[in-house]
Amino acid sequence: MKSTITIVSFATLAVCAWGQTCTAPTPVFNPAVVPPGETQPLELNGFARTSDQLPTFVMVSSVYGATGFPWLDCKEQTLTRITSTNTFLGLSPVLASGDYLVYETGLTTGRVAKIVNEWSLKSANLQAPITSQQPLLDWNHEATRIPNARTAVIGHEEMMVTSTTQCPTAQFPTNYCDILGDKVVVMDAAGTVEWVWDSFSAAQFPYINRRAILGETCMPEPNSCPITLATVAQDWLHANSVWYDPADGNLVINLRNQNWIVKVAYQNGAGNGSVVWILGKGGNFTMESTSIKDPWEDHPHDVTSPIPGTYSMFDNGNGRHASSGGFSRGLVYQIDEAALTVTGVDVYPLGVYSPGAGSAQLLTEGNWMFMAGRPQNASGIYSEEFEFAPNTTVPLWTETLPEQYRTIRLVSLFAY
Repeated sequence: MKSTITIVSFATLAVCAWGQTCTAPTPVFNPAVVPPGETQPLELNGFARTSDQLPTFVMVSSVYGATGFPWLDCKEQTLTRITSTNTFLGLSPVLASGDYLVYETGLTTGRVAKIVNEWSLKSANLQAPITSQQPLLDWNHEATRIPNARTAVIGHEEMMVTSTTQCPTAQFPTNYCDILGDKVVVMDAAGTVEWVWDSFSAAQFPYINRRAILGETCMPEPNSCPITLATVAQDWLHANSVWYDPADGNLVINLRNQNWIVKVAYQNGAGNGSVVWILGKGGNFTMESTSIKDPWEDHPHDVTSPIPGTYSMFDNGNGRHASSGGFSRGLVYQIDEAALTVTGVDVYPLGVYSPGAGSAQLLTEGNWMFMAGRPQNASGIYSEEFEFAPNTTVPLWTETLPEQYRTIRLVSLFAY
């Protein structure tokens, strides 16, 4: 095992691609040498908007101080993913018009940021099948490029329901309350809505009476919950990532507040959105014998399958922390999808608890990266990144940096 290396980031001022001035972390590598075998020396940082910070910005930085970085884009948006066509995808509210946009940002030959496409929430709400459903309230958490130049985006929706389980009498005397749900909307390059997964559709997701595992609720303030029908809503699902499975053309949605990872029948646009399987406690998979305590995922972020049969995530552990003060962790499952079994579980201990945000990534040299988006610490809001060799419990290095939602390690500016 290599010795642990710590990278600490400080805030500096820089002139950004959009002409604004904003804060940016300047990594300090200690010791000041590139560790042997590191093949992804750049980071694409998606910074989260908080009351303690300036507007969000997308930034590519070098943990080793490579020339030409950091590259900054101070447009107010939260980074989600990169595409195979040398662009970034980000989400941003447009406060003046009350719209939400998905931005696709590219660079000119002089590395100046330019918008190459955008998708409007208001426009999506005017299209079928959304016109016959509950409307979108926002775009949030995820925009990702899928095959055939389509883009899949998560958006919130809400509905008033009567339910003894969703609306317990202790809180809602008439068992009537607001439920915050989710849609996954797939659009083409022109913004045409081609396919929708609607959590309020019983045919697509028949679990309206299954309350959030920890009974989570949200309000406009201080949660920035975009509800309009009541002053408080049951934060039922909290979908926060979408991954496309090339093996069957379906979509995998992480439902954080249900502790469920759900594959739905997208089938490259021909599917009906019904549940194919549920991975998680109470779902369709059987956990084979393991000595790992609490092997099932607990309120995770950034669920993807970097290689067939492997699912990785940043496992925040909100339930474990509430019951026993447990920490967040990196979590990797080996699954047999045909047999519906979890055949192996790898846990990477982080020693911090992050109640929200986070990312996970299998790096090109075989190491794992996990980023705690908001670890609790007396020093204030920040994020911390950890890199592990496979099946080890001590990180090779860590990095502390301003708070962000997701981090992606890159080989070059637009390549994993």
